[in-house]
Formats: sequence, C-alpha cells, structure tokens
Amino acid sequence: MTQIFKAGYGSAAAPTAQEIVPGLQIRLLRDAAVLTNTGSEVFYVRAASASFSIWTSLKHLLKSIRPALNPGYLRHHLHFGETATHATAWRDVFQLVPNAALSLNAGGCSWSFEPWRQAQCGNTSFDHPAVLLKQAIPDSASTVVLELSGGTDSTAIAHALSGRHDVLAITWADPLFPGSCDVEHAKRVAGKLGFEHRVATLSPGGLFEVPAQFEPDRPSVSLFMMAERDRLVRDAIDGRTDAIVVNGHGGDHIFLDPPSPVPMLDLLFHARFREALRYYRTLVEFHGGGVLAPLRYRRVGRGIGRSSLSLTPGKRLHRRLIQQACYENAIWSRLGPQYRLVHPFTCPAMLNYALSIAPHEHVGQGQSRLPFRTAMNDYHQTEDFSRISKGHLTGAFQRAIQLKEEILAALLERGIGAKHKMYRVEDMQRALRAAALGSTEIHPQLMNALSLELFMQHWSRLSGVARWQIGS
Repeated sequence: MTQIFKAGYGSAAAPTAQEIVPGLQIRLLRDAAVLTNTGSEVFYVRAASASFSIWTSLKHLLKSIRPALNPGYLRHHLHFGETATHATAWRDVFQLVPNAALSLNAGGCSWSFEPWRQAQCGNTSFDHPAVLLKQAIPDSASTVVLELSGGTDSTAIAHALSGRHDVLAITWADPLFPGSCDVEHAKRVAGKLGFEHRVATLSPGGLFEVPAQFEPDRPSVSLFMMAERDRLVRDAIDGRTDAIVVNGHGGDHIFLDPPSPVPMLDLLFHARFREALRYYRTLVEFHGGGVLAPLRYRRVGRGIGRSSLSLTPGKRLHRRLIQQACYENAIWSRLGPQYRLVHPFTCPAMLNYALSIAPHEHVGQGQSRLPFRTAMNDYHQTEDFSRISKGHLTGAFQRAIQLKEEILAALLERGIGAKHKMYRVEDMQRALRAAALGSTEIHPQLMNALSLELFMQHWSRLSGVARWQIGS
C-alpha cells in the first residue's frame, strides 16, 4: 500500500471519527482534519495549503512528490540528535507514530503524543511490573529472539519469558572486550531460565551501514548498527517469518537512569533544598565537566520538547523522556516483513507504572529505579536485579571508525550538512580523527552528523533522488 487517503480542508466534513485502515482514524472538520494512530504502524502525511494525503510508505511518497528538504529539522538534528517530533527531514511531510494524533489545517500541522494515555490503560490501579512486562509480549509467535545485554531491563524481559520453550537469547559483544562482566551475567541468566544462548560478536566492518530493505523515517544513531544487527537476527531466526525480537529499549528513559535532573526538580518543588543540592552533586559526579555540567540538560529539554512553565517541572521532563523513548523505538517498525520488534518497556501500562513513582522519593538510595529493582527481585525471588552495571559497545564503534575513516570523512565532506553550511567540515573531520585514534569518546555532534549523512545517502539510493532541493 502507498497513498491511502486524500482530501481537501473543508470538504465533506465528518466530525465523527472514521477508520481509514486498521489503526488509523480521521475526523474531517469544517476547515481542518484530525488524524489519530491507534495501531502499531507509522503513517506519513503530506500537507499542502488546501489538501493533504496519507501514505503507508515514505519511499513511495518521496518518489511521487519529491519534496524539498526541511532545513530547520536538519539543523535541529545536528544540534540535539534524534528528537521526538512529528516533523521529518522533508518540508511539509509529517510522521504519525503509534499513539499520536495530528491536527492539520491550511496554516500547518501540530501533534499530540501521550503514549501513556492509550484507551486500555485508563484505570488508576497498576499491576505488578513483572506481570505488565509478561502481558506486553505476544504469545502467538513461534520464535522469540531476546536481546539479552545482561543489564536490568533485558534481564527483566528474560524473566518475563520464563517458561517458554521458543526463546533464543542473543548477547551483542564488543570484539575488543568479548568477555565483559555483562556477557557473563547474560549467560548465567539465560542458563538459569533454560534459554538457548548465543554470544554474537559485532563485526566493526558491518557498522555504519543501513540494510537495503530498511526504510528509516528519521536520522538516528540506531542506524549505525542496523545492518550488522539485522544480519545476526536473520541468522538466528533461520528463515522463519513469524518471529518477534524483544528487548529492553526504553527502560533507561522511563526510569530516569542514568541520573537526570528530574529528581532534583522534584526535590526543589517539595522544598527539600539540602537533598536537591546533594543530588545535584551526584549529577556533577556522574556527568563530569564541572558544577555547570548538569545544565546540559537544559539543551536536552529544548531538544525533546517545547519549554514552558509548569507547576511540576520534574514530572513534565519525565513525560518528555518517556515520549523520547517511545519515539526512538518507533524507528524499528520498518525492518521488512521477516520479523518485528516488541518493546515491552514502552507499552502504555509500563509507562503508567513508571509515572506512578515520584522521582524524588528514592533519591537517598542514589537510584530512581530502586522500586522497580526491589519489586522484580521480590517477585522472582532472585538478586538478578540488584546488580548495577551495563556493558557498552564503544570499542566496536571506534574500531569501525578506524576501518572506515576515509569513507566517513568523504561522507561528511560531500554531505547535505557541508553543502548547506550546517556544520564546519574541518571540525567534524577533526572529531572523526580523534575518535579513530581512540584518544577520546565519539563526540555527540559527530554522531549526529554521521547519522544525518548516512540517512540522506540511504534515501538518495532508495528514492532515486541524487540531489535534494533545500526548502526555505
């Protein structure tokens, strides 16, 4: 399916919601339209001054219309990275992610995105998080691939799958640190639960590539690992077409881990100033860079939502972080037909559970997810959730940059950002050289620039548009 609906503003007003395709509802008002996505797929909307059209395929939309680029979106991405929004890299092209609504009229487009408000989660009582995670995983799939990092969230998913005989657990391993403590912990958890377990060592040569069949709808650092990850998952499912892949993505956002300003804001709101100062010191210690380092979250706040006054600023930022988690997970909906991803931590019931925990209540224990860890340990009669550690794949990415430095340097030099002077090529290539030498961590703005250029290169191939025009 490609274009599924087209209408003009003010024509055939129908204030009652109509379902166009499963999961997509539309209300046509006198001079506007409201689109609501209650399903699991992402839809795309092309808005013009007098009409709009709805598409299921971004690829077909771009091939048919060839819209100009959206420079505001591109600059925002270079500065802040992947950010929850309805805008896209193309002017007047919008995305409608699950649990979001778009309001369209001749003057433009706005959106509402409150994934915790899905209809079936309207009650105010909460089941145990172990039960919620189990309920979020479909029981109809013949094969379940569990991405088991050994961290708290994937370990929680592993316990939710306990008792199933169709689970294959995979742990991604850094080739420079193949025996990290998290890999060993993942092996132990998988063995205890009776799962088949594989350690999949990433090939640095397979990073910074995008699978040919994949149609990502925004630049993201997730693109860097997509081809290698897709290859390893396809090897695991061995041609089966009804498999699901389950992981713990989103748990860190919804439980405010690593340390974020949210508990500090809540402490200030409750006039607990001494504890707020102590927590601020925790932020400084975690993020480094001096006493002003946590103010970087001001940029995060601008990046992930419109700034405005709020009586509960901590809760507001918490909701923005939840929006961000759900938005980031939505990029995985375009992997092709062979398997689909399930993210139990961003199901509406788990989001409501996370929001029910006041961020400031457990600040004395130094971790905002203490209630979750304690609840999971008690429920499963284990200490698996007491462990605070998580491995990273930094070594694999630095090795990939070493192997592909010339290719990536050329991508930056000839890319959209350089062409339209959105970044200084010299600065980016200097950061690239430093990352290749391993003398520093990979700079966030370098990651943003590489994800943007990789994204635009991929879409030039998919759409057949060699040169995109830039919008005003």
